[in-house]
Amino acid sequence: MDEWASIRFLRVKGISIRAIAKQLGISRNTVRRALAEDEPPEYKRATKVNPQLEPFTEVIREMYYKKHFIGTRILRELRQLGYQGSQSAFYRHLKRIAAEKPSDKVSERYETAPGQQAQFDWSTYTVNLGGIMTKVIVYGLVLGYSRRKHYWASLDETQASIFEAIEEGFWHFGGTTKELLIDNPKAFVVNPNPQSFQWNRRFLEFCGHYRVQPVACRVGRPRTKGKVERPFYYLEEHFIKGREFENFEHFCRELERFESEELDLLVHSTTQERPIDRFERERAVLTPLPTGRFVGTQEQFRKVSWDCLISFEGSRYSVPYQYAGKQVWVRTSQGVKLLVRDQEGKLIASHPLSSRKGAIILVEDHYRGLRKGTPKTRALLEQAFLERFPQQQIFLEKLYAQQKMNLVIHLRSILALAENYPAKTMEKAFSLALEYNTFSHSFIAGLLEQENPLEIPPERGPAPIVGLPSISIKPDLSVYQDLLSGGNGHD
Repeated sequence: MDEWASIRFLRVKGISIRAIAKQLGISRNTVRRALAEDEPPEYKRATKVNPQLEPFTEVIREMYYKKHFIGTRILRELRQLGYQGSQSAFYRHLKRIAAEKPSDKVSERYETAPGQQAQFDWSTYTVNLGGIMTKVIVYGLVLGYSRRKHYWASLDETQASIFEAIEEGFWHFGGTTKELLIDNPKAFVVNPNPQSFQWNRRFLEFCGHYRVQPVACRVGRPRTKGKVERPFYYLEEHFIKGREFENFEHFCRELERFESEELDLLVHSTTQERPIDRFERERAVLTPLPTGRFVGTQEQFRKVSWDCLISFEGSRYSVPYQYAGKQVWVRTSQGVKLLVRDQEGKLIASHPLSSRKGAIILVEDHYRGLRKGTPKTRALLEQAFLERFPQQQIFLEKLYAQQKMNLVIHLRSILALAENYPAKTMEKAFSLALEYNTFSHSFIAGLLEQENPLEIPPERGPAPIVGLPSISIKPDLSVYQDLLSGGNGHD
């Protein structure tokens, strides 16, 4: 090394090759070779294979690479095959063989085509919300081609919140990619072992709804998700560190602003383009979204009571009166809200989650139309009923005969049902009530709640006795009470 450096130093001073060779006592060819090499010389000792180990080299490779034996096991096997050399010589030889295999850390950078793949992950932070250090989970979905990102914050880490975050990302981008690259938590994977790999069934339902192919990251290889892991570092350094927020809602608003005003417009170091510009080429090839949000087989369904309330974890929440008596499904959102959707996935109500049991959370607008449209007195109720159903005078009379004591309650409930069902369907229910000679709001509600409303039987001669349709209704005993008191229960 000293000789190489001296030769190059003397040459820079303008000394000739002959003079350098004479001054250093070396040949002129040695001087020329040192001047031609830009890298300093390095001594390399020729590798010599121990003659006692050379016959076993291929056997050692097979046991190490294919059978995955450890060194002590390989040495024991070699002893049985006749190796008589030293242990240290064997381990030096094994070290050279092990060096032949490329490291698992070596990888080829993988770039995806437009619309091909999205990557999803999340990270947990402790954030100052209104002076209180609070655990906040930030979920991130990144489009592999454009590098466009969408973040979704939550106060919990449940499967419902994870699915919601992915779903919000899909709807934010206006479509889905062909593949979704994820890690191996229980929300996605039941068993990550490659030999017995098993997806979470509900996650497969979710992927089927959005027509996306799930792809699991190799266990212990977070670098596979490099496009999503690195943005969390940027998010932490440029958005979260050293900041305070008024509350969780303020955090979410600022996160949305950071995403749209900074990340979308920041030139990416790899693509050398802004994600929002590159996304324009990716948007057209995204898979179109389904008509509604995901509702899986394990979602929590609730039946809306006739006072327009649903029960959830010990508290009750209102929904629009049009959904009274119907099935809806509920799901928490971001750990702070309760979302209520109809059976098609349309959002019909949103409430902050109650912090105490037994609370009743009402929204005035959920009752507004009902309160204006339903009269309170008997006379007004009868008038409203006949204005809406002028052909049902007989039904009204028979309802009065069976429900003398509770006519107002039954009429109000039937008029409330009429707000939710078409007039034609109501007329069919009235006709069936006349046929079976049963008159109450619960019987009418039972008929209306059938998936396929029963058709009115055609006119015919004397009909055989028919049983009541198989529906779930509350028994109305007022007619029997009337009979016991000496009245006439039927006309």
